[in-house]
Amino acid sequence: MKRISHKTRILISLILAGSVTALFFTNCAESTFSAAEPDKTGADPLLELAWHINNTAQKVFSSKSGEPGNDLNLLQTWQSGYSGKGIKILVSDDGVEDTHEDLKKNFLSGVSLDFTGAYPWVSATASPKHAEDNHGTSVAGLIAATASNGVGTKGVAYQASIASANYIAYGQDQDDDKTIAQAAGDFDIYNMSWGFDQNILHVPLSSFLAQMKFKVMNGRSGRGSVYVKAAGNSFFILCRGSEEEYCVGNSGFDSDNSTPYTLIVAALNAQGYAASYSSPGSNIWISSFGGEFGDDSPAMITTDRMGCSKGFSVSNINSKVAFERGANGNSACNYTATFNGTSSAAPILAGVVALLMEANPNLSWRDIKYILAKTAVPVNYVTSGVISHPLEVTPTGYAWEQPWIVNGAGFKFHNWYGFGKVDVDAAVKMAKQYVSQLGTYTETDWAHTSGSISASIPDNNAAGTSSLIVVNDVIKIESVQIKVSVTHPDVSELALELISPSGKKSILVNMRNSLSGLANFTESSAVFLTNAFYQESSQGAWTLKVVDGKSGNTGTLTQWKINFTGGR
Repeated sequence: MKRISHKTRILISLILAGSVTALFFTNCAESTFSAAEPDKTGADPLLELAWHINNTAQKVFSSKSGEPGNDLNLLQTWQSGYSGKGIKILVSDDGVEDTHEDLKKNFLSGVSLDFTGAYPWVSATASPKHAEDNHGTSVAGLIAATASNGVGTKGVAYQASIASANYIAYGQDQDDDKTIAQAAGDFDIYNMSWGFDQNILHVPLSSFLAQMKFKVMNGRSGRGSVYVKAAGNSFFILCRGSEEEYCVGNSGFDSDNSTPYTLIVAALNAQGYAASYSSPGSNIWISSFGGEFGDDSPAMITTDRMGCSKGFSVSNINSKVAFERGANGNSACNYTATFNGTSSAAPILAGVVALLMEANPNLSWRDIKYILAKTAVPVNYVTSGVISHPLEVTPTGYAWEQPWIVNGAGFKFHNWYGFGKVDVDAAVKMAKQYVSQLGTYTETDWAHTSGSISASIPDNNAAGTSSLIVVNDVIKIESVQIKVSVTHPDVSELALELISPSGKKSILVNMRNSLSGLANFTESSAVFLTNAFYQESSQGAWTLKVVDGKSGNTGTLTQWKINFTGGR
């Protein structure tokens, strides 16, 4: 199967968009700032359009203003001199235009990977090769657009060094060797704004997981490289096997998103909500900024392929946003104001990670994840009430999704936001004085299993069926994975819940999901991860609960296994 970019390319129908709006929690903050349009002048003339840097209620070119203060909170970090200098970031995407006026100063020559060429693929640039290869250039600008050069905007880590791997270039297959290679090399951070469709399940590529594990253990002189990956844009996605019916997806249905070695990023919009497309999932670590579609609500301002004949902004494009057609300060069409998606949220976070590495070069990959979780700001923080399925009816007495939980170690978590919105100034402040207490990293390697069981799953019944595994290992949890085997003619009807010894619950799979008509969960492909139990103890009784949410089919839970990563 081919991995695809995670830029949101289409707007779901108004009916579905309305359903998304109904899911948003109420935002009680009131704006006291002017919504005046930026004047687009200065050393970085488009920077004032970058609401994710400093949200002053800009409309940018949309009909709706942003929410003042809903941004990265990074101005103090910049004022302190942190810029990502010395940090090397690989943009694994469809190529980066290394000659772009706002990128060329920060582009590393000679270490990119051109997968359209011959092995060993090392290239001076790995620039875009096809008219459709526009994505990576916009991703790169959010990370490291050059500061104070009289053009364009400014990346979060505006002095970081970037290289390109055109891994998802138009018409290219990603074989195993290329998949491993784009996760290798001498880089501090890897940005991956791509993934599988989230209406099917894939068997994880073991060699890819091994490569990522090697880099987090050995990269950066043993401190570990960091893999930043987009959660996906599948809050609504075509149901499996359908060309017209939409279902709710799950970031965990992408096998590359269910490893402990990736930092999975969800997207927020300019108003402070989960973006309408952002994939939910218990595997999400943190929320960054992805925006909406640019005409209804601000999208992201970033670099685009230069010239008005290619890229997202072209002179003959049919866009409601005149900036995309070469107006409003974009006469050369070198920038775009409609880029969005978790494709945007990931590179923004990659830039944040570069700032943390610069602030404290001794941070390990685990320390960085801890700092981000500890300093994250809960978004739309509601701890009670019921979140209903936006399109379907679930069994009486069953909550399709949870509001925010506080786990047994005091961390707040939500399947739409992870630990919350990234707060750069708070994270950098913590990083500068941080001393790790995470202990020695360990993995239990699936040692804990239910063995063969036969637990019937009642049809369309909130009670479900449950199975226990008692764990004696004492590990301070950093992730929990499960493998599950279930016989059922349509697993899209099922919810999978994991309850820790502390009594806290994580919904790993929401019922009535996008896997329509898929028979059975098998141990090889049904591998799911949750971060909800971060820093809790592994010791005690763990409960897996399976709930059927639609009448007509029954099934059986036949086995499950649990794996912990964390510190001793």
